[in-house]
Amino acid sequence: MEYRGLREAEVDEMIALQCLVFRPDGQERFAQYLRGDASYDWEQTRVGVQDGRIVSTLRVWERILRVGSCEVRMGGIGGVGTHPDFRGAGHGSGLVEDAVAYLRRAGYHIGGLFTEIPCHFYGRLGWASLPRSFFRVKIARLVAAEQHNWQVQPFVEGRDLEAAVKLYEQYNATQSGSLVRPRAYWDMAPSRIRDVLPTVVARREGVCGGYLNYKISGQQAQVLEVAIQPGQPTAVAALADQFLQVCAREEVREISGEVPHRHPLVEQLVKWTDGDLSLEGDTAMMLYAVDLAGLLQQVLPELQGRLSEAGGGWQPMAFQFGVNQQQCVLQLSAEGQLSLAAAAAAAWPLDLPESYLWRLLFGQSSWQQLSPSLATAGLSVPAEAAAVLEVLFPQREVIFWGPDHF
Repeated sequence: MEYRGLREAEVDEMIALQCLVFRPDGQERFAQYLRGDASYDWEQTRVGVQDGRIVSTLRVWERILRVGSCEVRMGGIGGVGTHPDFRGAGHGSGLVEDAVAYLRRAGYHIGGLFTEIPCHFYGRLGWASLPRSFFRVKIARLVAAEQHNWQVQPFVEGRDLEAAVKLYEQYNATQSGSLVRPRAYWDMAPSRIRDVLPTVVARREGVCGGYLNYKISGQQAQVLEVAIQPGQPTAVAALADQFLQVCAREEVREISGEVPHRHPLVEQLVKWTDGDLSLEGDTAMMLYAVDLAGLLQQVLPELQGRLSEAGGGWQPMAFQFGVNQQQCVLQLSAEGQLSLAAAAAAAWPLDLPESYLWRLLFGQSSWQQLSPSLATAGLSVPAEAAAVLEVLFPQREVIFWGPDHF
């Protein structure tokens, strides 16, 4: 079996395989994933070739992901598939390992994917889950909404797109788990296929104060994304009010979304439906540390900012992180400055399970929350080191918006 990048002459063969594996009517869709993506490179499609025939394939998507508020280069892996006649021979595993090698050569910090099969398939290859939180609300009745002075109107691209682009960046600049969306991202065919454009916008005196992206199917409504202009909390109320009016007309009985339940929009929806809130989630988002040192270098400014904000008086110490046969040392000087090194004579070993590493870096869990479980597994540090780690790794919300799935 040969694993390599796709060649231009093989496009039709590769798309035919995708149609066979995923959806028979997907030829135009899969073609647009290539021809409609300004960031596409032939090496981003990895293929497994046996006896001159493409029998497995996947796609790497060029993405910039926020870890905390820092930007890291991520290769998003999607469309992993093998011809039915060649399954069970390890071709999928070999192709994923080839993709990781490609990510390393191409200078990515992490790999990401959303699995539709059991996580252990990727787990044995070094991937680990970042748990995500969702919400589900069963509508009991519609309660009178609060008054607001926003006009909520259908999104009109010529009028609203530039405002939505700006609004997205403002709203997500410090949102851990969100993607950085270059301006071209909004226009590319794959983004449009995945419904990146908002459904409605809240406007007042010509200003866009927020947008909501949702879809309704039968008696189910799904929130895909929301963005609110800083300092305009009443825009949330306006968007929630309009959304619930539509839900009432469509006789929607249940609303869900890949958004934590503490989000202001969810709180409004629960309040105005007198609904039963269910907390849900999954482990389908999986990550791989391609370049541990490069990843930590990218998030170092935010770690330093947290430490500086907490004040001085820290003792010099070092922490050695290890994952996927990589090691990197985070050093703290007597002056309170953080730096990275390949090794250190006296460093506390933090050979964390990779899932814990992701939870700490993104903020899904704090060090304080994870330390009891780590101690049970034999990984503990003295009180002075734990105090530093608690400052470096606080808890925060993590959201990966629905339209950005790959």
